[in-house]
This record gives sequence, C-alpha cells and structure tokens, in this order.
Amino acid sequence: MLTTAFLSLSFLFAKGIIGAWPVNAGPLNPHLYTPNQMYAQVLVYEGLVRYNKDGSIGPAIAESWQISDDGKTYTFTLKENRLFSDGTPIDAFAVEKNFQTIIMNKARHQWLGIVNKIESFKALDSTHFELKLSSPYVATLNELSLPRPFRILAPSGFKTQDTSKGIAKAVGSGAWQLIETKLGEYDIFVPNPHFNGKKPAFEWLIMKVLPDPNARVLALQSGAIDILTGKDSISLENFVRLQKDSNFGVEKSDIQGTTTLVINASHNRLTQYDIAIRKAILHAFNKDSVISGILLNVEQKADNLFSPTLPYANQSLHHYAFNQELARHLLDEAGWKLKGKMRYKDGKKLELNLVYIGTNPIQKAISEALQGDLAKVGITLHLVASEEVSFYQTQKNGNFDIIFNETWGNPYDPHSFLGSMLSSSHADYTAQQDLPNKAEIDKGIQNILNTANPKVLQENYSFVLNALNDSAIYLPISYSFVPAVYRKDRIKNFEFGAMQTEFMFHLLTHP
Repeated sequence: MLTTAFLSLSFLFAKGIIGAWPVNAGPLNPHLYTPNQMYAQVLVYEGLVRYNKDGSIGPAIAESWQISDDGKTYTFTLKENRLFSDGTPIDAFAVEKNFQTIIMNKARHQWLGIVNKIESFKALDSTHFELKLSSPYVATLNELSLPRPFRILAPSGFKTQDTSKGIAKAVGSGAWQLIETKLGEYDIFVPNPHFNGKKPAFEWLIMKVLPDPNARVLALQSGAIDILTGKDSISLENFVRLQKDSNFGVEKSDIQGTTTLVINASHNRLTQYDIAIRKAILHAFNKDSVISGILLNVEQKADNLFSPTLPYANQSLHHYAFNQELARHLLDEAGWKLKGKMRYKDGKKLELNLVYIGTNPIQKAISEALQGDLAKVGITLHLVASEEVSFYQTQKNGNFDIIFNETWGNPYDPHSFLGSMLSSSHADYTAQQDLPNKAEIDKGIQNILNTANPKVLQENYSFVLNALNDSAIYLPISYSFVPAVYRKDRIKNFEFGAMQTEFMFHLLTHP
C-alpha cells in the first residue's frame, strides 16, 4: 500500500502522475457497467484486439486473426508466453472463460450488435480461440475492442464463473493495475510489470476524486494535480482560459461523438402526434448562437446525427436551418393558434418538458437558450433538472418530451450506436418506437447488422439516416471532443487514445 508519506516523497522526485475524476474507478469488473469507470477499465484490461486512431484494428491479446470466406468464423492467434499482471498465463482458455460469463449474462449486453450474433466460441488450444457468428457482421472487431464488456479478466480474478455477481480482484493485462482505492478520495494505479507494450515512465498514477469541476481546475492550477482529461473534466470557459497560459499544455481530440437533443415521438406526447411541432423546434433553435455564446466556438456545429467524416455517414440529408418565421408557419398550419404568447389546439396548451443533468452547466445553459428560442414561436418549455442516475432512467422509461443525448464516438459510431437503437436501453429506442416507419427503420438497421457487403451497407445507411433525419426527432447541436490540460513542468508527450475514454498515461514522460 502506498502511504501518504511515500506519495509525498515520490511526488518531490516526480515519480508519479496525479489526475482527477468525479468518482472512484469502481470495482473494475471488465464485464459490467456503472459504477465501473470506462477509463479505468481501459487502463487495466485489454481485449483480443485494439482500435487504432486511424480506424484500423491492431493486435492486443491476439497477435493475429483470420476470417473465414463467409465472414462468420474468426480464429484468433494469441502470442505465447504472455502474462496477466499477477504473473498468471494469458491463453485461449482464459479468453473462453471470459466469453462464457459475458454470454451467460447476454441480456445485459444485447444493445451491442455482436452479442446477438455469437453462435459459439471455444479455445482450440492454448494459443487459438475460435468465434463463430450466425451471420457476417462488419463491426465484429470494432466491438471486441470496446472498453467493455469484451475485455479479458485473468482466471485468478474470478470469484465464481458468473462475474455479474462480482469478481475477486481486478487482474488484467493492460498497462496499469489498480492497487488501492479509498472511497470518495482516490484510486492508485501502478504499472503492470508484464505489460506487452511500452512500459509507463512513471511509477504510479493517482486519480483523485474531485466531483466539482471548479475544484479540479483549482487543483490543476495550484499544482495539486498534473493533468485533467476526459469529456466533462473541465468547463469550456476554463479550457479556453488555460489555452492562454504558457504553463499548461492544452489539447483537444478529434471528433468523439455528437451532442444532441432527442424529441420524443412516442408515449402519447404532443411531439408524437404532430411532426410539425418537432420540425418547428428544429427550425426555432438558434444553434449558431449556442455554438458561439455557450460552446465558445470550441466545438463544431453539428447538423447531422453523425459526423460526415465517419464511414457511411456522409449522406445528403435535409438541413433544418434556423428560421423562426418558418417555425411559426408550421405551427399555424398544424392548427396551433397563438393566444397572447402561447399556442393552443383543441383546448391543449403547447407546453413541453426538457430533461437535463442538473450538475451539467453546459446542458443547463443550452436548455435555457432553447427555452428562450421556443418562447419566441409560442412553445412553452419547462426545464427539468435531473440527478444523473435518474436522468438515464428517464431516457429509458420515456418520461420526457425532449432530453439530452450523445453518440459515443470511436469506435461505436455509427455502427454500434445504430445497433443500440434496437434495444430499450437508451433514449433513441424510446423516442422512435411509435414512428410510423419504425418497422422499416428497424429492418434497415438489421440489414446493416447482418452484412459486410459495402453496397448493402451504403444503401441501408442511406435509408436509415434519411428516415431518422426526416422524422425530426434529433436536434444535433455539436460534434464533441475530449479535452486535456496538463502541467508542462510535470509531464510531456501527451497523446490522445483512439476512444474517448482511452487515456494514454503510459506514454507520458518526464519533461
């Protein structure tokens, strides 16, 4: 255990890195979700393969793989003599054991396309693992590289075969291993002595638990921490301000997802029955004002659900341009008559609710901006601040008219994110379920999930993305990024990972 005195002494000799995160890393079960933090799961565990920043797939636990001519059988070859962090061997039987517990809890993971494709799996011998699918799936390797659930826990880390009931210890093959957690205070990681890649230059990594974003920035400026990175690690105001301070390195990743508002077209909402309301909302929103005034021109304006730079996402979609006069006209034509400053139809007042995470200042500011814009066209918008766990439950149960949502960045977008629309685990399913063409949209997504043929993929992506765009249930706001701010006197050679929760701490070096 690293004592406070040891940490203080080590700090003087710059032997470690100190970062900050809003919550503890969690028990670090590689096969489960909250409260396990994805950044930490990536630090500790590897999958069979890894997703590279250029979109290619590289080796991780598997050094190579072969795909059958019919696209349904994957045979992975593991490197011999590799070890987990506790010194136990990494072999195909360990991989098989992990797949067994993942599929044992298949219902937890059905939002992920590959989970519904797996027909069988087995270790052929100690260095070969075979995975058979029911049909070809173009995102197979991408989804095997995700932070969870297909990361590999050492057999010594299993408490029972069913990891959904907990693990004995977080033992992986990633660059770091978790050695100590103090609830509400910190998590301590040290290098994995058996890691197959570049060994970390620092002897330890501490992630302090600092829930308040302003406290995190003050800690960085005071020297109490060395680095802040992560999608919500720092406010945009502080990000822009620290860009001007020569003491700090300030970086932003490539696009890692889209921030959107989802308009509910189900559950007997006013926004279900009248597409004119949804279109009016899209036209009434002054997105440019939000980009400049709230997002400070740091994030790029989004007009599509997915960035056109993504595979199959560069579609010619109808653009809902800012036009409040058109928004008023759409509502008038649909019979929503203005009485004073409010609109009514058949005795019903045109009022909606928007749910946002109460502790997220950017969501709050955007909500207030939309509230003001909609008031100008006669739509009354009530803002509902929600605690984070309750917020995601609201996404699932559909108790909203409008709610914030995000696509997930690389390598989820667009393939895995579209696949998740078939599962009732996110706002997308809830918002779409009563669309008149929902069956056709689902069929298009299933076609995407059941082929590796580029022509078939292109045709179905074109249909699905146009159908979702024409339904007017998505209000894309910005293409988001991952920020990083670090002290130049403490660390150098910062590099973003390929995924938004992949932090390459093992590549950092002393200045």
